Amino acid sequence: MADGPPLPPRKGRVSGCIDLVHAGHIEFFKEAAALGELHVRLGSDANIRALKDHAPMYSDAERLFMVRSIACVHDAALSAGTGRFDFVEDARRLKPDVYFVNDDASKLEERAALMAELGVEMVVQRRAPAAGLEERSSTSMKARLRDLVAEEERAA
Repeated sequence: MADGPPLPPRKGRVSGCIDLVHAGHIEFFKEAAALGELHVRLGSDANIRALKDHAPMYSDAERLFMVRSIACVHDAALSAGTGRFDFVEDARRLKPDVYFVNDDASKLEERAALMAELGVEMVVQRRAPAAGLEERSSTSMKARLRDLVAEEERAA
């Protein structure tokens, strides 16, 4: 017989622009959800413009709709913070148990220090596609789209 009420599920958290949703994002979310109830925070249109000097492919509303529609995502919202570490304010508010990132995330050491200050475990996972699928990134997909458009324009 258990002693006391059951423990609440662990809260897992990921963050990112999540522009051009693709199979790599889905695999990332599935891996993160295996660690706990998955909460996703998306960089806002304004923050993406400020950091990357371009508009996202999809608006805040469209990206939220797509991410909220993914079965393993418990909750998705726009990040409350701004700047490179927009996820810190969300971590303060949400109080996750785990912050999940891929090994190619920018400034991993700084992220780890920020999460340690908040008492949040940071799990770093190697970016890998689901079995049998090609590795994708939003950056590579945008480059491919540019190439396809340029090829079509040359052919016209």
